[in-house]
Parts: sequence; structure tokens; C-alpha cells
Amino acid sequence: MVTLYCAIVGAARNVFSVRVDESDSVHDLKKVIKAEKPNKILCDADELQLYLAKKVKGVVAEEEKGDDQKEWLTQLDALEGVSDTSGYKHLQFTDAELRDVGLDTGDLGECLFQGPLH
Repeated sequence: MVTLYCAIVGAARNVFSVRVDESDSVHDLKKVIKAEKPNKILCDADELQLYLAKKVKGVVAEEEKGDDQKEWLTQLDALEGVSDTSGYKHLQFTDAELRDVGLDTGDLGECLFQGPLH
């Protein structure tokens, strides 16, 4: 099991966590998120658009954007509000396992006192 910290784009001060298994699919994650916030998320789970909250640091040429040049959005950043998803990876394939899209314990980041957002 892994704990993921989530935020709703356009809603400041709205960080919450969900627990899922690394072998769960993106669709399973959508259902868990919907169940956690039924009053905030008014669409069906399958209509949610999820993004991996990891973004390229600084100015890097497109072909040089390796995973080591990306950093997690922090909970502190999300509490201040996220309004733009450009630069984040859209998790569009609902049958993909979470471990295959960068959401397993080996890929998740830690930021002291700020905490990563996934």
C-alpha cells in the first residue's frame, strides 16, 4: 500500500490523502479519489483527469527532460493553489498500473516539512 497526497486543481487549501496498492490501476485510483471527496468532486470517477504532480525544474531542453530533472509539487504549493496543469504528465490510460506511471514507493518523493504531492 502507498499513501498518495492529492489536490484539486483550482481549489486552494484542498490537499487530501488516499491509500492505494501499487498494482491498482489509474481507474481504481480515480474511484478512490471520488469516494474520498464526494462533495467536492461532482463528476463520475471515470471523468476525472489525473496528473502526476512532477514537473521539470528550471529551463531544460525537451530532449533532456529526464526524471532526475523533475521535482514533485509540494503540499505547501498545493495549499496555495494549483491552477495550471501544463508541464505535468496526464495519466490518461486508465488500465495502467500505478507502479507503471510513477506512483510506486520507489518513485515517490519526500520534501522535509513540505511533503510531496502526487
